[in-house]
Order: sequence, then structure tokens, then C-alpha cells
Amino acid sequence: MVNFVKGGFQDLIFSSTNIKWCVQFPNDDQHVTYVWADALNNYITAIGYAQEHRADEFKKWWPADMQVMGKDILRFHAIYWPAFLMASELPLPKQLLVHGWIKMGDHKMSKSRGNAVDPKELLKNYGADAVRYYLVKQLAITHDGQFTIPDLEQKISTDLANDLGNLLQRAVSLAVKQDALTIPAVALGDAEQALFEASLEMLRNFEDEMERGFYHVALNHVWKFLNQVNAYFHNKEPWKLAKSDKDSFMGVLSATFHSLKTVGIVLWPVMPQKMEELFNRIGYTLTLDQDNVGQCKVLWNSPFTLKEGAALFEKPEPKEAIVQPEPEYIKIDDVAKVDLKVGTITKCELIEESEKLLKLEVDLGESEPRCILAGVRASYNPEDLIGKQGVFVTNLKPRTMLKKYVSQGMMLFVKDSDDKMVFVTTEKEVPKGNKLQ
Repeated sequence: MVNFVKGGFQDLIFSSTNIKWCVQFPNDDQHVTYVWADALNNYITAIGYAQEHRADEFKKWWPADMQVMGKDILRFHAIYWPAFLMASELPLPKQLLVHGWIKMGDHKMSKSRGNAVDPKELLKNYGADAVRYYLVKQLAITHDGQFTIPDLEQKISTDLANDLGNLLQRAVSLAVKQDALTIPAVALGDAEQALFEASLEMLRNFEDEMERGFYHVALNHVWKFLNQVNAYFHNKEPWKLAKSDKDSFMGVLSATFHSLKTVGIVLWPVMPQKMEELFNRIGYTLTLDQDNVGQCKVLWNSPFTLKEGAALFEKPEPKEAIVQPEPEYIKIDDVAKVDLKVGTITKCELIEESEKLLKLEVDLGESEPRCILAGVRASYNPEDLIGKQGVFVTNLKPRTMLKKYVSQGMMLFVKDSDDKMVFVTTEKEVPKGNKLQ
């Protein structure tokens, strides 16, 4: 975005005469306005902007502390939207949180590509809490993240069913077996004090990462602590202490349930339904008018009243492997039909009517240079391409674009790891018009 601004601003086109599904332009039957401009304003109109009876509501919600968006719509939110707000003398969002894509294989998940996963099916098969946990844990804000059903099911089985749900079930079942459904506040031993200190370290790290927007890292700290709790419970062997040392037995259960309460409180925003089931099992009530996280930082001294119940998470039944369709192969003759030649870009300029297209003048060794339009304005300034050699499809039927530009071919590009377009070229300069073999 900084480089885009350094490149100099161009006038922003708000109207069109050849799109029918936009907003009618005032006092002009021929023009319509692009809906994205109106869509940006929804951020403030939906919460009361310019509505006198909702002035307090607007003041409460705006400016946003953090505005969240995908990386592919950043220009609208980092440049155009602030410009709208500044022109309206309104404060800007305090921070932009720009995340990567959810990918299926090598491609961004999208409706147009047809590789999207139906959220209703996810809800039906796994529940909202488990899916939400997977998305928050799996997708790093600063990178693209892969989504696969097998990985989702593995995380539900290992993280949720084994690490969290099984610990709760084991501890409650043991207490029920020993007729100890009421766990009193007890003094902490050395091991319990160490576990408490570990919980404080987890909370510090968790809060730091949440402030940065690194939610996946925050959850990693939670699971590191949860693994410590599981190791503590296993090493203490409370099922043996129940027969030999009742006080130590109660101390282990108390520390375990304090740990589960702490974990449940920090996970509640991600898994509210399941964490409230956990709270119900240990006799804790979470309310939003109290500092729940602050309670966890006080030396453990709470009693617990336990309830029996079903497993917190069920391990999903593995789905049958999806058989990938046979690739649709083509013949060598089909490849030969595509006329690929190397050309040199002699001129390149912006097209005022488009935010995506650049107009190239390409020397292919023919009597006249060709005009070729390329939708790479987000990745290149015109001066970046002048003098460069690229690979062009030269036997496409000429196409009229934007009613007045005739594109006489297509330049080949590929996306890099940052989703930026990179032009395809040769290892060294070759004569203009040479055909790819």
C-alpha cells in the first residue's frame, strides 16, 4: 500500500455506463455507481452515522479499535476508505488487521472457483465451537492457511477430545468414583504452586499475543499449559492418592479444576457453548460483568461442585477418502495450437477507466507493435514493465475491452507466494518474435 501511494494517485472512477446492477447515479439515467463505495459506508451507517436518534450508538462503536479484512481487499480499506472518512471529517479505524486466505490445496477458497466448504455442513458434522477453534488455531493472521477436513478432524480428536475433554472427564469421573463431588479450597503444595505459576505465564503470553492479533500463537500457549496440566495429573496418580492420602488427592483435583477453569475462561470467546458445558461440570458461572481473567490470577482458593456428564467432545468418525477425479489430459496437438512468442514491451501506460488493467505496446518482430491489455496494475507500475521481455499468446482473437481498447493477445503471468503477479520471461534475451518450442 505504501508503494501504491508512492506511485502517485489517479482519479478514482465512481460511475459506469455499462454495468446494470449498481446504484443509479442521481439525476443521470445513463450512469450507475459502483456498489463497493456504498458498501464501505455500511461500516458507519449500520451503527448510526447521520441518524440523530442513534448518535450515542455511533459514538459508542466508532472509531473501530480494529478493522479486520482479507489481504485482497486491502487497497479499498487502507486507502479509499480512510479517504472517505477524512473527507467526511470522521476519525479513522485505529488499527487494520489484514489476514491471509483460507486455501484448499494451491488455491484460495472461493465461490467462483467452486472449492468452498459449506459452513452448514461443518456445523452439522462438527459443531460451531470445534470449527471456530480450528480456524483460529490453524490460520495465522500473517499467512495463508490450509483448510482440510482430515486436519480438522485430527485437531478435534487430539486437541479437543484428548487434551481437553479427556482431562475433564477423567478428573470428574475419578471424583465421582471417590464420592468427592465437592472439592474444597486447599493449600497449594510445591507442585501445585508450580502449576499455578505456569498458568500465570500462560495468561501473560496469551494476552500479549491476543493484543498483537496473533490468535493462533495465543492458543498455542494455552495448549502448552494444558499439556503441563495433563502431565501433572498423570504424574501425581490421584487414583492411588485416593486410597493413601486423601488431602493430597483433593489437592490434585483442586489444582486440576482450577487449571481447567483458567483454560475455559480464555477459550470461552472461541468456544462459548463447550466452555459453558465445562463450567457447568465444575460449578463455575461466567458472567461478563466481572473480570473473569483477573480471577484466574489470584492464588487458587476456590471450591468446586462437580457434575457428571457426557464427554465434552466426540472424536469424529473418519470420512471415506475423497477420490480425486482423473486429470483431464490434452494431446500434444492441443498444445501446438497455442502460438506462444517472446515479445518486448516498448510502452506501458495506465488506463483511467480501469483499476486493474495496464495498456502494453509489444514488439513481436512484426511490422507493427501490438496493443495488449494486462490486468496486473496491482502488481506493476507502467515503468516496471517497459523494456522487459515476456511471453505472449499471439493467436487469440482480438478482443474489445472497455468499449474502445482492442487487446491483440495475452501476456503470461504467474502468482508468487505473496499473491503478486510475476511475468513469465526467458533465461536470457532472445530475438523478438521467437516462438516457444
